[in-house]
Amino acid sequence: MSQMILIGSDELELFYKKKFYFSYSGINKLLFSPGLFYNHYILNNREDSTDTHLVAGRVLHCLLLEADNYDKQFITMPGKFPTDSQKKIIDTLFKKHLVIGNDTLDLSDYSNDILTQLVTNNLYQTLKTDQQRLDKVLTEENKEYFEFLKKSLNKTVVDQTILDGCNISVEILRQNIQVRALLQLDPDDQDDSVKVYNELHLKTDPEELAFGFHGVLDNVVVDHNSKTIFINDLKTLGKSIQDFPDSVEYYKYWIQAVIYVMLAKKEFAIDKDWAVQVTFIVIDKYNLVYPYQVSKATLTQWESNFEEVVKTIKWHYENKRYDLPYELALGNVKL
Repeated sequence: MSQMILIGSDELELFYKKKFYFSYSGINKLLFSPGLFYNHYILNNREDSTDTHLVAGRVLHCLLLEADNYDKQFITMPGKFPTDSQKKIIDTLFKKHLVIGNDTLDLSDYSNDILTQLVTNNLYQTLKTDQQRLDKVLTEENKEYFEFLKKSLNKTVVDQTILDGCNISVEILRQNIQVRALLQLDPDDQDDSVKVYNELHLKTDPEELAFGFHGVLDNVVVDHNSKTIFINDLKTLGKSIQDFPDSVEYYKYWIQAVIYVMLAKKEFAIDKDWAVQVTFIVIDKYNLVYPYQVSKATLTQWESNFEEVVKTIKWHYENKRYDLPYELALGNVKL
């Protein structure tokens, strides 16, 4: 057993005391680096990313699918965010600030911590003095951001620029006829046989597995007349719209699709005659929109490929091995 697992043996034992439900993101972590999975889910050393593009994606989802919940999840800050590198440092310092619990402290009171973070992140190290390095971080805008974090409580801070951009994207999505039809954004056109669910959390417990699966589905439309479940997943793309198929493979969105189908069938399918249609509604950095529908043949292939993924998950979970990726742990890789 690796040293990493020995160090966290108590946490490992605690992790296995209750059934674990794998999400798409959890599976991605496990496949990419079992060590990352171990650190995040077993040791609970979680580093939730606050990168601006991820925040923007969450805001867009909320504004489009559950706008009434925006104020519950987000708080809008006038002005602009710090740069990603500086924001990461300030967010880290704010976590320490919450532990200290002294709201009279401001960003400049953490100058020593800022200098340590700058060394850790290799930022501004070419500058000659510590004061010059501090001046890069202790700007009025960054101080304002830190003060706003204090007011945000458990909400995610959104700057006005991000909110404005998301509002534009939402309006473009809402004006798209195909998107309106897929998401059933016109409730007056629905009949009683059609049910719409947004941001729906589901989980399932396959009998043959010691673990389960769960996920939050963006939009599910259940048509009882046609016996069809429509699963619509909104994706924001930092590239051009035509590049999305590459992202499906790179980010393994196909795994997400298979899990969502599994969850939706378990929740809504009355019998085996029910069909499922998966569509990725994609909006790119230029606000171009295209609904990528997944064909039945492609979904069948993805479901077949997922069997190997489950085999990998099962091996790690049952053997309690998170030191190396599956193929490397088995010694199957040679150059």
